[in-house]
Amino acid sequence: MNILTIEGKRLVRDLRALGCDVLDISGCDRSADVLLERPLYYKGLRALLDSRGFRPDAVIWMDQGNLPVVFGLEALDCVVLGYTIDDYCNPWHVPFSACFDAVFVAQRDYVPLFEAENLPRPARWTPLFCDHERDVDAGATRDIPVSFVGTLQPKNIPDRFPFLEAFKKRHPLYTRQGDYRPIFHRSRIVLNQSAIGELNYRVFEALGCGAACLTEQTDNGLDDIFTAGETILPPYPKGDVEAAAAAARFWLDRPEALAAIARAGRDLVRAEHTSRSRVSLLLEWAQLLARENAPARRLAIRQRAAVGVATAMAFIAAELLDPALARSRQTYENLAQGYTSLWSRL
Repeated sequence: MNILTIEGKRLVRDLRALGCDVLDISGCDRSADVLLERPLYYKGLRALLDSRGFRPDAVIWMDQGNLPVVFGLEALDCVVLGYTIDDYCNPWHVPFSACFDAVFVAQRDYVPLFEAENLPRPARWTPLFCDHERDVDAGATRDIPVSFVGTLQPKNIPDRFPFLEAFKKRHPLYTRQGDYRPIFHRSRIVLNQSAIGELNYRVFEALGCGAACLTEQTDNGLDDIFTAGETILPPYPKGDVEAAAAAARFWLDRPEALAAIARAGRDLVRAEHTSRSRVSLLLEWAQLLARENAPARRLAIRQRAAVGVATAMAFIAAELLDPALARSRQTYENLAQGYTSLWSRL
């Protein structure tokens, strides 16, 4: 299949490994085939595809935490899929999903919000994953008892740094930012913390690399995927440093049981929750929706889909309150006000 990906960095390698011809467009990733310096609208998108002789069988838009820079997806005559990740902090994803023939939602508890859009397209819970090629158990000596790799002081998670520092007072903890793999390969336990209870990438990455994962108790499908004490360490109550440190001590004192849980978690994730398995799922849906002529259903309600995108732009504009972002805010305000009339002129 010819696949056009929008911000599809995490999927491109596996799509190509499965034989797809891929064109990747991004507003941020310099390794993409096309790096955009300004928003790309429908006519510009068509011109770009024509200039490269690329006719997509399907489009996959994937949330990478960036604001949208490609518009007019709802006007394309091929299957358009969306994979939304950070549903919990990007409410604009819900109306924006009107431009998709199917939307794949990483956080289970947010699926009903997408279903409530009441458009003739499915919303499917599709958990996150680890990298099929790179998140593997390297067989290294596991000489780091407990580690945490991630942004240490993120603005949207103000309690992270105090939590990690408090944990260090109760149990040794190796922390760093940057590439997690060299550390996860050497870790016996990877400590995880979420922003607001989402089931995040770190869980799958840690397990894929062969470490046991100690995460907080959360919803969004944690208990549907993993079994506490079998494929993941029993979760600690969110924010409970004492419980987290006590759990680490308990399992480190039981090395054989800890190693068995780590192996079972690794095997589960490698079998069902890798980038390769997610790409296979998306391709299956693309083929199914093509056979059902789903793009025709979307095009039949194109004005409604355009209203959804315009609503998403209004959501974004309302959140760009920093004076330094005034220019961006104006761009999205203009889109919110004029998107439906813009579409009618396509």
